[in-house]
Amino acid sequence: MIYIGVILIALAGLLLFLRKRTQDKLLEIRYVKTSSCADVLEMQQSIAAEVGPGGFKQQIELKGAAHCETPLKAELSGEPCVYYSMSVEERYEERYTERDSQGNTQQRTRTGSSVVASNTQATRFQIDDGTGRIDMDSTGAKIDARSVLDKYEPYGGAGGSINIGSFTLNLGGVLGGARRVLGYHYRESIIAPGQQLYVLGEVDDSSGTPLMKRPSEKGKPFILSIKSEEELTHSSERSINLMLYGAVACAVGGIVLILFGL
Repeated sequence: MIYIGVILIALAGLLLFLRKRTQDKLLEIRYVKTSSCADVLEMQQSIAAEVGPGGFKQQIELKGAAHCETPLKAELSGEPCVYYSMSVEERYEERYTERDSQGNTQQRTRTGSSVVASNTQATRFQIDDGTGRIDMDSTGAKIDARSVLDKYEPYGGAGGSINIGSFTLNLGGVLGGARRVLGYHYRESIIAPGQQLYVLGEVDDSSGTPLMKRPSEKGKPFILSIKSEEELTHSSERSINLMLYGAVACAVGGIVLILFGL
């Protein structure tokens, strides 16, 4: 009882910590006003004229379309993109032996799943809002992408390999024994050229031209999302409320269990 109570109180503390981080992110979204690419370029050029390249560094919010001359090709769907994230999950059924308190054994069957392949790729692209373009490096961003593939396919048991898009999975060594593969679940999300985006991050010109990238100051949010600012604000507000309710419930439950366990 006491042990579980301590765990619940620790969980309450974790929820409050995560709530504070979400509040900080929401404040940044609300506080940083949307800039146009033209305004950012003008500010950078003005500062560069005074102090030289590398003197411009600022938290910026942009809204515009992804632009890329040489996009990637998503691994599973084959869709052109500037970013993709894919995974292949194997679902299986396996036999196992269970021993009871009297030492008797019994054969049972359980189902499970495991990710057998995953990959994330991104390329440099630009944010175009109609007034100009800002180079974008998405490394380290919290990314909300568009799902283009989410399907499950039963496995026929023929062995060999499975192929989807440019992806190939060799099934050698996967099958046999007490495990039987049921099928594979394919998932892929992308950001396609032309996709409207909300971006919050840091723009600096240390490379010679303005580049939106991960903020140098620790704790500052770096968001790249297909959701609108309004959708992100609503989602953050909902998470903040849910985490508060969860923290209160865990704290109360933990205190009660500790008191009853004494």
